[in-house]
Amino acid sequence: MKSKYNISPDAAGFFTSMLCAVHCSALPLLISLGLIGSESWMHNHLIDWVVIGVGVLIATYSLLGDFIKVHRNITPLAMSLAGFSLLLIGMTEHHGWMLVFSVVGGLLVATSHIVNFRKGKTFTSEI
Repeated sequence: MKSKYNISPDAAGFFTSMLCAVHCSALPLLISLGLIGSESWMHNHLIDWVVIGVGVLIATYSLLGDFIKVHRNITPLAMSLAGFSLLLIGMTEHHGWMLVFSVVGGLLVATSHIVNFRKGKTFTSEI
């Protein structure tokens, strides 16, 4: 049976990374404005770690798979590695730079999925 939800790994990775970036940037703003309490379930670090873990799994499947089987371009992998490194620094840094590292890391991982998708489309159109 064919699924009606045919989502590419790059689309899933992009969505997860953008969700992470929005969460990391909007949550401190909402807390500082008093719109949500600082003890909110949305600022539970377990959720952050789970989203990062899911992002790593999706990125490994998508980016590494396309690197090996499709385009052999290291750029998306390097971007993703840099992005996840920034996310991990952001998760361990709690002195004001957490927001910057987390948002930039999430955006970098999302961009790596866009670059990977474009590299794959370019390669398959040349065949």
